Amino acid sequence: MNCVANENHSGSSIWCGIALPMFALCALVSVCQASSAETFPQDTAQALNMANFILSMEDSNGAIEDAPGAGTANNDSNMEYGLIGLAAAYSYSHDASYLTGLEKGIAWLAARENMTDPTWRGSWYLQYSSTPPYKEIPVSGGPGTTNVRGVDATSALFVYLLYLDHRLTGCDALAQTYASHAHAALNFIINHNLDTDGLSWSSWLYYSAPKQWELYQEKYSADQGDVYLGMHAGALIYGSSTYASVADTLMTKTPVSIFNTSQKRYAIGMFADGTLDNGTDGYSEGFAQGYLSWMWGNTTQNQEGMTWFRSKVGSNGSIVTKSGAPAYSLNVAMLGLGDNGLGAAAPVKSFAWLINKTYVSSNGGVYDSLQAGDTIEFDNVTGFCAASLFGFLPFD
Repeated sequence: MNCVANENHSGSSIWCGIALPMFALCALVSVCQASSAETFPQDTAQALNMANFILSMEDSNGAIEDAPGAGTANNDSNMEYGLIGLAAAYSYSHDASYLTGLEKGIAWLAARENMTDPTWRGSWYLQYSSTPPYKEIPVSGGPGTTNVRGVDATSALFVYLLYLDHRLTGCDALAQTYASHAHAALNFIINHNLDTDGLSWSSWLYYSAPKQWELYQEKYSADQGDVYLGMHAGALIYGSSTYASVADTLMTKTPVSIFNTSQKRYAIGMFADGTLDNGTDGYSEGFAQGYLSWMWGNTTQNQEGMTWFRSKVGSNGSIVTKSGAPAYSLNVAMLGLGDNGLGAAAPVKSFAWLINKTYVSSNGGVYDSLQAGDTIEFDNVTGFCAASLFGFLPFD
């Protein structure tokens, strides 16, 4: 509708060819303005500053520190999520610095990928040093474990980033340069993480006794989304029917297998015995609702999950999904992504809370939360917040 009114001399106005009294016109104008105010993108100046914060932490080789002073890079795919924020910034602004940052980050990730050991070809360790020579840093994945590798999300998101570069540039040069890396990454997931039901196990843990790598048997709901992004991206840029089939299975089975029908939300994951992980930690549950809704759109499960998520929004726009937990910035980012995926209005009150409370205007970072000890500016949270504010969608 073209929201333009023409005054006449009868105390009414012509609205799209219809004569309306002035009070009705004011009501329509109010609705039109509200609708416009709630569309994506939102707060773009701040979103660009968030992208600048991510760039400020990227070194000349493309490594992005997980947070200022962290000393690590790409812990649990943090850097890859941050790079999605750079892609969103370039999509909005066409500022070449964001594209350069994205491509440098992809090159750094490719250099860390294991391409020599047949067992681990196509995989990464959980985290690396953020300074040269960027050695992997062992980290416990739980009791009795001393290291983590082969995370499904990390392998999948590498390919998704190649897709984003192709989408943004209209050129497949980078995707072809790293084609062998991309195929190795997706084939690692298929051969080592994918279960017979078509869903993906999380990762591999090294146990100090009996000194061997063992599969970590939880199927996280958000990880199914990560793997979907990579497989669907691989199908698009390399024309693989195998990757397309894996992606379709994930999109079809995740809402059936890892959705809590009584709570009407995605569970955090599913255990090896088939029971759901219905735990809450204040952000993982929100991550699942928003992230999967962002990529899979207006399905019954996504509608219900986002309804549950929206019920956790406070009067000031903050979001608390677990009693006693702080209001996490990540929840706001995921609410925006999910609403955008469903074609809903932008959550302007929650965005305003984010900008006024946890966004750091002096450098563009975003605090995890305002709780003591949580005023850390992670690249993944900042990247997701930027993508959410820009109204960035995962695929064209």
